[in-house]
Amino acid sequence: MIFFTITAAFGNHVSYREIITANRLRRSQLEVERVARIAERERIARDLHDLLGHTLSVIVLKSELASRLADRDPPRAATEIRDVERIARESLQEVRSAVRGYRSAGLEAEFASVRLACEAAGLKLELYLVPVELEWASEQAFSYVLRESVTNTIRHANARTLWVSLERVGNNAQLSLWDDGSGRITENNGVRGMRERLEALGGTLQINATHKGIIATLPVRAAPSAFSEQKLEPPA
Repeated sequence: MIFFTITAAFGNHVSYREIITANRLRRSQLEVERVARIAERERIARDLHDLLGHTLSVIVLKSELASRLADRDPPRAATEIRDVERIARESLQEVRSAVRGYRSAGLEAEFASVRLACEAAGLKLELYLVPVELEWASEQAFSYVLRESVTNTIRHANARTLWVSLERVGNNAQLSLWDDGSGRITENNGVRGMRERLEALGGTLQINATHKGIIATLPVRAAPSAFSEQKLEPPA
């Protein structure tokens, strides 16, 4: 009777420690995400100020000048209006270029968040990344797969090391993740959700049972990267 009581007490203590650890990890992840969002908002605000602050001031000044010249010097007023139109078009192109830059940084930003999350969890992260040209929708799908997979590894795999690779294989971009944990990936709702997102874009998701990981692929329409295609193999 005493043995069972001690065993139960020890089991409860272990479970309590696991709950505390999980809660601490969750708080760390939330803090990492919060800081990343704040930093991104501040960066966008700075970029927009740099792009538009001076330009809008010039547009206002030239518009006021054109208004004053409209009656007494119509040709010069017309010149100022044409300048306003030109500056506005150039500014619009700059803003569009900036937006494309934000979009292209989507997956890169997700990898940065993954680094912070793994560091907070005490999980060693091994990355092998080859630049691959992806459309915005593909970046969003890969970002979702990366986020879900890393979260599951941290919470359930009891792993010490996580390997992640992104490369081009033929006409596909391939995102692979595997770990050295004790858990096994199964066909659950999370896996089905990732697969549905990929298949909607013509991609695939495979469970690599041997290496306890997944392989996600999406078609690539851009030209191949200049980088050589190498494989990051998991340990034997």
